[in-house]
Amino acid sequence: MESQPVALVTGASSGIGQATAELLAASGFTVFGTSRSAEKAARSYRWLPLDVRSDTSVGAAVQSLLEQAGRIDVLVNNAGYVQVGAIEESGATDVQAQFDTNLLGAVRMIQAVLPVMREQGRGRIINISSVVGQVAPPYAGVYAASKFALEGVSEALREEVRPFGVTVSLVAPSFVKTPIASQQPAHAIAAYAPGRQGAMRALRASLVGGMEPGAVAAVILRAATAPRPPLRYLVGRDAKSLIFLKRLLPEPRFERVRRRVFQGGKRANLQSQTQP
Repeated sequence: MESQPVALVTGASSGIGQATAELLAASGFTVFGTSRSAEKAARSYRWLPLDVRSDTSVGAAVQSLLEQAGRIDVLVNNAGYVQVGAIEESGATDVQAQFDTNLLGAVRMIQAVLPVMREQGRGRIINISSVVGQVAPPYAGVYAASKFALEGVSEALREEVRPFGVTVSLVAPSFVKTPIASQQPAHAIAAYAPGRQGAMRALRASLVGGMEPGAVAAVILRAATAPRPPLRYLVGRDAKSLIFLKRLLPEPRFERVRRRVFQGGKRANLQSQTQP
């Protein structure tokens, strides 16, 4: 039986997931990182193959963890990808695939670990959302919808499991310098090509200029160790400013702010948007 707290981090082969797994391991956790592909590189944490889209794979991974560690104290739901495209050109298959990974993948993981956490009388569930979980950019509406849904699930779940000593938190970063996986619509419509391509340029520029994954990992560590973690952690000045402006400004004025932020490959000066 392990004496250290045990954490499971999905999508740990790169970016935020890898930085989180490494930081938790360095902070005294026994960490299990996961990915769909076999991991051969040396890590400071243990490795489990896992496809969050498969009930069987999720069950096998959690069972393997429990056989090795005897318990689970922290689940970090990080696995996901970005579906790019206009709503009209995003077919049902595109939408289903996006939700199957970003939302249902997290739900499968939660349902797999909660019986153990309830029996233990303690546990932390940390769901990785995004600023687009509250502000939907054009040409990433399906991705944003999956994050909006994850936020709703997390809010409800937090109250449902509170009597059992389990906490639920959302970590919502703005742009992060990470090789996030993106997928084009299966049936693209030519009329949307200029807008979609502009959105992709804006996304790439924002990621290049974004924060390091370690900055997000540090907040996840706080959520994993704080005595009373709050529901939501916003990470990055852009995320905090954008959500603040959404709450503060009349909707027509905020729409203009959103256009400046997410269109044309240019980053808005959010700090100036509250000025008359």
